[in-house]
Amino acid sequence: MSIQDPEKFRIWQESRRKKHMEIVLQKSAYYRSIEKIDGTFPITDKTLMMDHFDELNTVGISLQHAREIALQSEVERDFTPKIGKISVGLSSGTTGNQGVFLISNDEIVQWSASVIAKLIHFKKFKRQKITIAFFMRANNNLYESINNPKMSIHFFDLLEPLADNLRLLDDLQPNIIVAQPSMLRLIAQHYERQKRNYDLKEIYSIAEVLDPVDEAFISEAMDAPVKQVYQATEGFLAVSCQYGNLHLNEDIVYIEKEYIDAEKRRFIPIITDLFRISQPLIRYRLNDILVEAREPCPCGTCFTTLEAIEGREDDCFALNGRDGETVTLFADFIRYAIINASDKIIEYRAVQKLNGQIEVQLNVEADSFIQVQEKINENFAELFIKYGAIPVKIHYQNRILLSENRKMRRVEREK
Repeated sequence: MSIQDPEKFRIWQESRRKKHMEIVLQKSAYYRSIEKIDGTFPITDKTLMMDHFDELNTVGISLQHAREIALQSEVERDFTPKIGKISVGLSSGTTGNQGVFLISNDEIVQWSASVIAKLIHFKKFKRQKITIAFFMRANNNLYESINNPKMSIHFFDLLEPLADNLRLLDDLQPNIIVAQPSMLRLIAQHYERQKRNYDLKEIYSIAEVLDPVDEAFISEAMDAPVKQVYQATEGFLAVSCQYGNLHLNEDIVYIEKEYIDAEKRRFIPIITDLFRISQPLIRYRLNDILVEAREPCPCGTCFTTLEAIEGREDDCFALNGRDGETVTLFADFIRYAIINASDKIIEYRAVQKLNGQIEVQLNVEADSFIQVQEKINENFAELFIKYGAIPVKIHYQNRILLSENRKMRRVEREK
């Protein structure tokens, strides 16, 4: 397999996909029972996977049993229990229905090898032990599998008080920090107040969309570039390369692209995991909008280069159009209408309320608040005209409203 020769790579990928499908058909009662359309399986999603959990997975575990184990782990904050050789976990549930996922010991080993190979630049560490501070809502055997004499991962529970986590972080002195942008921002603010007395070599953003306003603040405050890991319940999907560009892990997942705009750069990924057997993911449609880069990456890989992970499909703003049709404003349009209004904006959120109106939450100095509002209003007015949308009322607050331990979504549409 060559990741710099597109033709050879696609041949390898297709061969791997066919071999994987043969194994899944042998082991999964669900996939044996469904009818192919034009030689391919129908597209699935989280709802369908949960509805057919018992017959879809290949390890004989019921949804009820898996959910009981996963919920018990969440409550007790002990994430080591397994069902035989199978680890069980819950997705965060931000899409409305909480999913249950299974992963075998063998799949954990394969996942660990992929993560280490793609994330860790060992030349930076020389003989130094790699110490990773990993912030997550829930730990899992998946993450603990990385530990070895030369590398250790330390789980920081987001349900613990922030002050306690920051104190433990100072004591640990990691050389890699992995966390959500909202948590990375709090860590950066901590080290603005208190000088960091250890060498930090890598910062990885996970779980939330990395907004440009957060990336700039974190990178400057922490004196290190912020790289991205696109890791979900559905797999290890993308990671930043040495040039800081995000690439789909197409040696792990086969990606079909459902394009959703005229320029054909925004797409919904439909993934087939090329190795996962315990809970197969075959033509699984995610709810994310990815933006394909215009230019190839200097690193030379033939893997798809992403300009951005823009957010969830259902967080686009939906407005009434002058022609009677619904106008979709992608998160990227909203984001830049706000952050391009003023360099005095430290943080923001934009929420389309149930009544269709927009609430913009800001973090700016009080004496700049009115001026910033006026400029944002101008930018939105241009957006409404450009895309033929009927203008809606925009409300402002000079504070960021976010419930504790919830994923940060800079652009959100209420359901």
